[in-house]
Parts: sequence; structure tokens; C-alpha cells
Amino acid sequence: MTGPHPQNPVYDQEPVYEAEAEPDDRRPLDDEGDVRAVADYLADMIGQLEDIARRSRLDLLVYLLSMAKSEAQANAGPAAPLGALGKPR
Repeated sequence: MTGPHPQNPVYDQEPVYEAEAEPDDRRPLDDEGDVRAVADYLADMIGQLEDIARRSRLDLLVYLLSMAKSEAQANAGPAAPLGALGKPR
């Protein structure tokens, strides 16, 4: 999509592809606070997607997003150790 988008100025920017990204953009998260902040952000964004899917009656997608949100919330909590993302508890 090209052209101005009134609600999201990101649409007006050229995409940055993985091969063009700076190496620092792909660095692993070293700080436990960074991991928690990312997990908290993801939980919020996934929650918004879950709401959209629910309003659209996409039941399977609601279920999957709910599971993803729960996983993100578990990693955003105070008990999430560094490197716990994706590891079974």
C-alpha cells in the first residue's frame, strides 16, 4: 500500500528488509528488563488482535491469540528469568 495513511504514518515509510537492517536491530535481548518489556508489549498487542478476531467471530484465531497472550503475560511477570522465552516451564 502506498500513499498517505491518516491513522498510521508507518505506511508512508519504505519497508526495511532483513538483509538491509543494521546488525544492532537484530541483537538478542541481554537485559531481563528488556525481555519483560517486550513480552508486556506483545501481550498488549496480541490482546488487541484478539479483540478484533473476537468481534469478527474468528473463534479459532481468538483461541490461538489467547494462548499467545497468556504466554507473553507469563514471560512479562516478575518471575520470568532471563532467557525464559520459548522454554518450557
